[in-house]
Amino acid sequence: MKVPSFMLKKLYVKGSLKNRDDGFEFALKNTLVDATITSPVALFIDNKPIPQDNITISAAHASWSAADISESNPAPLKVDVEITVTVKGAALKQGEHSLEISATTKEYGDIQFTVNDSV
Repeated sequence: MKVPSFMLKKLYVKGSLKNRDDGFEFALKNTLVDATITSPVALFIDNKPIPQDNITISAAHASWSAADISESNPAPLKVDVEITVTVKGAALKQGEHSLEISATTKEYGDIQFTVNDSV
């Protein structure tokens, strides 16, 4: 069952995009249904790909490198659990940015959505 993009956009915590000393971060919160991420998470910022080795996903006392997520090393996406996505590298310039997020889930197949937020 393919989940529509307009529903997936609800995963993004609006206003959560912020710079860090070593890059930037944002938050996702699953308010839909439990899911299991089974592929490396892909992230594009302003249409530029972010290396998966630079992305860390943290939730409830666990964290994964985006590149290491797989069917044998899945990342649960539980309802009402906030996830922090941290990106190592350069900080973002002040202003609005486009974030495109995609992955594969065990339950719903490929998911992809794009949101805009400001630093």
